[in-house]
Amino acid sequence: MATLIVSQCLSLILPQGLAHPIPGAPISSPVLAFEFARTPADLEGIFGGPGDPSRGLRITSMDRGNLFDYVFMIAYGSFVLAFFASTARSTGTTGWWLAGALGPLAALADAVENALLLSMTRKLASPESELGFLPYPVWTKFGLLALASGFAAAALMRQRAWLLGLFCVSPLLAVPVGLTAPFHWGEAAVGTIAVAWIAMLLWSAWQVWSSRAASAAT
Repeated sequence: MATLIVSQCLSLILPQGLAHPIPGAPISSPVLAFEFARTPADLEGIFGGPGDPSRGLRITSMDRGNLFDYVFMIAYGSFVLAFFASTARSTGTTGWWLAGALGPLAALADAVENALLLSMTRKLASPESELGFLPYPVWTKFGLLALASGFAAAALMRQRAWLLGLFCVSPLLAVPVGLTAPFHWGEAAVGTIAVAWIAMLLWSAWQVWSSRAASAAT
């Protein structure tokens, strides 16, 4: 639940739109466009050119969002770890803790990514070094979260939550596609991770409710 609340707060802080569409790219999310950016021209589409009166506001909003994103990293890293800790207790298989470690590892990659993003907004006139390294932490993060979603699918299906498990499979298929063409498929690929998290959250809520109902019955 904390992950959901923090994500909603984050969406209110970050810029709400691009300065102008990036040529040939249907992406609409400024923060994802920033993560997927590869050239100074991409950055101009996100923040606007030097003469854009809203450029400073967009940069400020992005910086505030990326700073607050460190709270989100703690939230989702803890959520993934807690989900698999619960799975380990429910199934009696301690190996699920290893899958849980993928959440904090993804958050660490995210922290490196955000350091690069915050560095770029301070030197938008010469961001080439950060742009060259940025894809590595970005796709490490999404790759680890996709892998965690795949393990969540296995965990849910093992506990006969078949439908919820199916929702967790999609990031394993979508994230590699997003990697091949981030501006075209990346936004949809990231959306599948959110769907997987909702499925994991619903199962966790069901587990808590069932446990409390069983305790009340006794």
